[in-house]
Amino acid sequence: MSVTHPLLKILKVNILELYTEERDILDYNLNLAPFCRRLEDIFTLGLKTGNNWFVKPGYWSWISKLPRLKNPTFDQTVYFVKDCQKTLTVEGKGRLLIRAALVKKNLDVVVKLLKDDRLLCETWYDESSIIGNEILSEILVSLLVQLKTITFDLNLKNASYLDTTWDIPVYKQYEFVPCESLGIHFQEIDGHMIVLSVDKGSVAAEDGKVKPGDVLDEMFGESLKGVKKGKVQEVFQTYKGIPVYAAFIKACECNGNVFRPLKHILRELGIDPLNNNERRCEEIDEINIDDKAPHAILEDEETETTPVHGPDGSASYKVTYIGQCTLGVDGRVERIEDGVIQVLESKDRINEPVTIAMSETGIVVTSEKDKKEILNHSYTEVSACGRRTDYIQHFSYIAGETSCNLSKDFVCHVFHAPTRDMTKVILCAIAQGFQRTHWFL
Repeated sequence: MSVTHPLLKILKVNILELYTEERDILDYNLNLAPFCRRLEDIFTLGLKTGNNWFVKPGYWSWISKLPRLKNPTFDQTVYFVKDCQKTLTVEGKGRLLIRAALVKKNLDVVVKLLKDDRLLCETWYDESSIIGNEILSEILVSLLVQLKTITFDLNLKNASYLDTTWDIPVYKQYEFVPCESLGIHFQEIDGHMIVLSVDKGSVAAEDGKVKPGDVLDEMFGESLKGVKKGKVQEVFQTYKGIPVYAAFIKACECNGNVFRPLKHILRELGIDPLNNNERRCEEIDEINIDDKAPHAILEDEETETTPVHGPDGSASYKVTYIGQCTLGVDGRVERIEDGVIQVLESKDRINEPVTIAMSETGIVVTSEKDKKEILNHSYTEVSACGRRTDYIQHFSYIAGETSCNLSKDFVCHVFHAPTRDMTKVILCAIAQGFQRTHWFL
């Protein structure tokens, strides 16, 4: 009686479909995703949970533990996946490993190395598995060896959505001329930089390269997935004066449909890539205009709405600057509490009438007496803002000497507003600055 398995039969059909195309297999080949899903089903079948019942097992977990130096080419593939900053989960790492191994033609090595280490194999797979079965695993290896005759020309940089899907988006890499700004407004959502609008006549708008709904994925070779606030501007400024190299995940697939993982996000943002509805900057300024920073909300205000910015996108208010205190390397929002008290109890209080203005890019504080600028912080330097519940007319923001993720010297600046309502409005204005212009190039 022959020994076989339904998944191996389907995999054989998948391979035949790829083989009969008689051309290189690209990311957008319709047979690629079903084939990769079948491979993942085989690698996942019979996978043990190990000692941790609360974590979903992943085949990358054991692949990353395979013996080194037995196959240098495969070792390089594993190191590449480990170092990739665009995949953060075991699912994403496993999928990238499969794609990279297809390109390098060494996917069969994965199963061979595990078969040679029976203890490792028995640790990770039970009797229901294909990989853990001596005969079925031999059949699998023979099928994987056949893949060496197929050329997979896959873009391994296109990996930022592998954590959630096997669907591969359209990936475009551009070289822009040296410029002061690209003219892109974008917002970080779920670790991805979503383009909200593109300024008309800007560098990014040339030839329709970048459109609302696209995702800024990489700049100057650095991944932007899940980066901290200010990292995008930091990278842009570091390479200022030379051509700008950036990569974008396009909102629309080759078939014209919206990339599935972006559908609900773009719907919530009011962006329809299919209609190419480039939203005006004034409309973008109104996104989340009523959202407050969590630490700026008092219990009795949770149902209120607070418009703060003027039609030009700016907001300014006359307040009193009380003073400042140093916080060292700790710029967390929790430091607002003791920072306010420390300034109020200090003998070095300033108590100077000022105008605090929230512009498109940052906070500027100007003396009412001589109109000189006292403070100027970009939103990339501001780590927190808020107030105490017992001093509701006082508010403060914490800023570092450079971008938040690099700063080692945070300072808490404390102000007093004429009314409780003004304090609330100012904090909301600062919070909206975070949402709108932390992400502008």
